[in-house]
Amino acid sequence: MIPESIPLLERQILINQCKILYLNSDEKEREILERRIEILEKGYTGLYPKVFNTLYDEVPISVYNEISDIMRMYSRINESIRLLSDSDKELLDLASLEFEGFDADSGMYYYMMSYLVDRMDEHGEYKGRQLKAHSSSCMIKYGKMLSVFSDYESSEKLEYSSSDLQKFIDSVVAINELSKTE
Repeated sequence: MIPESIPLLERQILINQCKILYLNSDEKEREILERRIEILEKGYTGLYPKVFNTLYDEVPISVYNEISDIMRMYSRINESIRLLSDSDKELLDLASLEFEGFDADSGMYYYMMSYLVDRMDEHGEYKGRQLKAHSSSCMIKYGKMLSVFSDYESSEKLEYSSSDLQKFIDSVVAINELSKTE
């Protein structure tokens, strides 16, 4: 978030930092820093976006935690599916459980997940896969699935049987049924 006002002392600290950066910068960056210094010195609050234009809004810890829960859930689901017999797999609508990614329009989830996969080398099973959801309802789906997952977490269940997986499927199917009636 770009501040609408900056206390005098903080402005002076930012000016000093810009002056230090100026000493080790090339000509193009020096021009940018000169403008930033002037904006801060004169207190042109309407131009503060030019000073802070490279900063993004913080991603709330709740977004990170929810992504972690979703990834932990999918890790357990995928491992459980891997352990099922082929005949058990055929009886389940496993396609309904597939990870859809995150809606880029909702922003923080998609960009946080992309950063975790591409830059932090976390959730390697998703590296190179499409992380952008094609539907904005993915978060509703994950929310319903997380409620099932939460019950299993409470009972410390780490591996899911076909009937356990069916509960995840039922939660997703309930969403699809509801959206058809609307």
